[in-house]
Amino acid sequence: MKVGKPKQLWQLAFDHDWPTSVAFLKNGRFLAAGNRRGEILLWDLSQPPSKSTGKTTKDAPNLKPARKFVGHDNAITHLVNTPDGKTLISSSLDRTIRFWNPDASPTGTGDVVLDFKSRVRKSRRKSEKIKEKILFAPGLSIQTVKATKVLGHHRDWIKALDISSNGKRIISGDDSCVTIVYDLATNKVVSRWTGYNRVWVSSVALSPDAKTAFTAEFAGSRSSFDRPAAQARVWNADDGKMKLDLLKTWTPKVTDKDRIDSYGYARTWGKLMKRGLIAAQYSADGSRLAVAQGGETSKGQVHLIDTKSGKILRTVSGHRSGACDVKFSADGKLVLSSGRDTTVRICKVSDGKEIAALGRGRGGQFKDWLSAIAISADQKHVAAADIAGMIHVWQL
Repeated sequence: MKVGKPKQLWQLAFDHDWPTSVAFLKNGRFLAAGNRRGEILLWDLSQPPSKSTGKTTKDAPNLKPARKFVGHDNAITHLVNTPDGKTLISSSLDRTIRFWNPDASPTGTGDVVLDFKSRVRKSRRKSEKIKEKILFAPGLSIQTVKATKVLGHHRDWIKALDISSNGKRIISGDDSCVTIVYDLATNKVVSRWTGYNRVWVSSVALSPDAKTAFTAEFAGSRSSFDRPAAQARVWNADDGKMKLDLLKTWTPKVTDKDRIDSYGYARTWGKLMKRGLIAAQYSADGSRLAVAQGGETSKGQVHLIDTKSGKILRTVSGHRSGACDVKFSADGKLVLSSGRDTTVRICKVSDGKEIAALGRGRGGQFKDWLSAIAISADQKHVAAADIAGMIHVWQL
């Protein structure tokens, strides 16, 4: 990945509800994004940006979506793509994982609202009849596409999803702390295991060869003295047997007895994990694992972990109020993270130095954080989902 003077190319409107996820397809030609309503939209970015393209803003031009993927009936939590860029995979709070073909023939037409916030502003201080007319007016008519495949093995909200870089397996984790590894060639479950019973799976990652899996587990405090212990562990993806307890590596002086729920231990692991490790990814060569500190914390950072020893090599970046997502560049030399400070930060893996920041701070976590990021296959573009209702695309 080469980073010169990044330029924002697009600012795509998607404000019916919080955008939660984003993914490039077909070497960056297409971009998909999902939101909390279960909607997934697809944009064709093959045409050059122009101020005359769609509705413009002072920052970057907008572009109308080309397709809508229909089928999910609850929030989209993650989007990933196969290495060839031909298949999109989504996870959802509707407990399913779905597969989509961006080139599939349309199955119908649907309605997409892209100006909901504007409608809300226009409806203020109006009568209920007029307000309803404004809010529920028809939106943009768009072609729809159905999923090519649906996996329904989870019985609870799916909060985490990843795909191995060799494209052979995917991994998912849910709110009951169940993790499942699937073989993409057969659609069969390879392994399945349940973690600590008082937390949920907050992030997952598969090694490039799909043989090793990482999971992070977390749950909010029930009281000042009832804090379920967060977990960060490495597993054998073939059989679900634990290979390494990372917190034991990071906090060797803590006894096994004190690792369950003690308030003292919570203060110890909290320094490392903050409000849970919300995102994770292996480097392309499998030698490093990046994990991002999420939640409402003063500074959400990214730990870079040696995958052989489990030790933290260095901690980089830093997002005011918490990080949201993390990605390695294809060459493994850079790590990109997004956060509640409404920026994407790009840091060198070798020394942790920040070399670029995309976006601009808008005042903290209640000013529209960037919930997810994606890097195009050619490593020339980065996209970020903004809970303000925008999908930003930069040229590096």
